[in-house]
Amino acid sequence: MHSVVGRTAGEGATPLVLHADADAFFVACHRAEDPSLRGRAVVVAGDPRARHGVVLSASYEARARGVRGAMPLLRALALAPDLVVVAPDRSLYAHYGRRLGEVFDAFSPRVERLSIDEAWLDMTGGLDPWGGDPGALARDLRRQVRERAGVTVSVGVAPNKYLAKQASDLDKPEGITLLLDAEAVRRRLWPLPARALFGCGPRGAARLARLGLATVGDVARADPGRLAPVFGAAASRMVARARGEDPTPVLPAEPARAVGAERTLARDAARDEEVGPVLLALAEEVAARLRDRSLEGRRVVLKYRTAAFHTHTHQRILARPTAHGPEIYRAACELFRRRSDTGPVRLVGVRVTDLAPRAGQLLLGAGARALALDAAVDAVRRRYGERALVRARSLVGTLHP
Repeated sequence: MHSVVGRTAGEGATPLVLHADADAFFVACHRAEDPSLRGRAVVVAGDPRARHGVVLSASYEARARGVRGAMPLLRALALAPDLVVVAPDRSLYAHYGRRLGEVFDAFSPRVERLSIDEAWLDMTGGLDPWGGDPGALARDLRRQVRERAGVTVSVGVAPNKYLAKQASDLDKPEGITLLLDAEAVRRRLWPLPARALFGCGPRGAARLARLGLATVGDVARADPGRLAPVFGAAASRMVARARGEDPTPVLPAEPARAVGAERTLARDAARDEEVGPVLLALAEEVAARLRDRSLEGRRVVLKYRTAAFHTHTHQRILARPTAHGPEIYRAACELFRRRSDTGPVRLVGVRVTDLAPRAGQLLLGAGARALALDAAVDAVRRRYGERALVRARSLVGTLHP
């Protein structure tokens, strides 16, 4: 396996950016868990039993039959009556998103995640392991994602972020597109409709059409001053991107500083035991998200908002960092019992801060057993859904950890 982590871009090195975009990511995650879904028309949408909601992700087999994202599920089923509908599973997507990130991070120390299923990789000065061949680099990334993350990606290769993003959209699924010079930009991008411009959208395309600009090439050849009355300060950027120009650097995300969740109650809660199940659910959600990111935290923060709309926060520092739901829940319960305003509450939240990379493998005894239990619960929820396993305490009114 090639890995260039720790490399630095050489002086004067030619800029090189990859954009990797997972193919029908949500569907791909379910297929990785259930191979019987492969080759079939599949959508992730709403509630399959109630047959309502909208399509969040559609396999390419479903797209070939006219099914698209954001389409009402009933419409999708009318187009493809044998459509396989699976319910969304956020924990499953987080799991595979993390595996994708691990592959990206092995290729470059400068990775900017655009979303859970796509990222830019700055590969400037890092082509030596692939003999200086950008195509070989892209093929290796695509192969390693398939083998190590269990999903597939399409890859765009270009001198800048904008072109790399545009390139990854041109040949899906599992395509590789290189836009490395002006001639390639003119040949591949300029004939496309203007709505293909990254960030343009249908409304932007309609405005361009009113200016007589129907294709990307039309925008590229336009004077920015012609667009300025309609697009303002964005006019120059739009024309530059159509020409294949983009000075924006790849910016790795800042490390997470906190992980939290909150919930507005169905009705104001006047008794502690009414809040207990909600605090437990929030603590479990926060803990799962910490584990998905391989993080743990030492400070638990409770937030609550009273019926009079007064918001308060209280916090407690734990003896050791944790990503274990019951520990977070115990701290949240203690903070809630000692809250300064004991009136009815309408919203509660739990947040964990003072984060660090998780070091759970060093635990012994009860800590190791809790770690193993968390791993088992996460595996079951990834396979069968977030509600496949819940703590019995969450089903009864209690505030006792």
